[in-house]
Amino acid sequence: MNIKKIAIPAVLSVVALGLGFWVAGKLFDPGTGSRDQQVTPEGLQGYMLSPARKIAVPTLVKGNGSSFTGNDVKGHWTAMFFGYTNCPDICPTTMAVLVQAKKQAATQGVEFPEVVFVSVDPERDKVEMLGEYVGYFDKDFTGVTGDSKLIDALARQMSVVYMRVPSVTDDPDNYQVDHSAGILLLNPEGKLTAFLTAPHTPTGIVDSIQAIINHTPPA
Repeated sequence: MNIKKIAIPAVLSVVALGLGFWVAGKLFDPGTGSRDQQVTPEGLQGYMLSPARKIAVPTLVKGNGSSFTGNDVKGHWTAMFFGYTNCPDICPTTMAVLVQAKKQAATQGVEFPEVVFVSVDPERDKVEMLGEYVGYFDKDFTGVTGDSKLIDALARQMSVVYMRVPSVTDDPDNYQVDHSAGILLLNPEGKLTAFLTAPHTPTGIVDSIQAIINHTPPA
């Protein structure tokens, strides 16, 4: 095994991904090419966009086999997280925290958004597998997969960065995907309203969501 052939692409991918996180952190709106204005209400762990960013949601596929479109993120608040089922740590941890946050919100009698998990590894995350994975955490959470180009298009609009890391074994399917760890909040109009930054905690998520909703004027 040639260590240099493995190490160089891996280092380049980490550097490129790091730059991607830096660019995404600047929160440029890909639709206008201009930098988003940010506000941070008290209690929010992250940033709000002012105004909220319009998103064109492509037609993807839910874990139950039905279509996922822009209508699925309208009429209610939506918490969207990009990850993949083979993720060793960030994804299961974040999903588990979202479950606890939903329970905490229920006990406090406060509104909690619908949760959508978008796969950044559609090559391996087939529909049934994704449905089982997301359903393990909460039967009401929605898993979404589909054509890789369409997922790329959605991710770019959401300032989400991800990159496939080359396998260090002889198995080309044994790879990981580095990706953003933020949770994205869409308002009932389906517009990107805020970024919740890691590390996530149940209380941090609930408090942040309430800060965002309280800061958002009624439609």
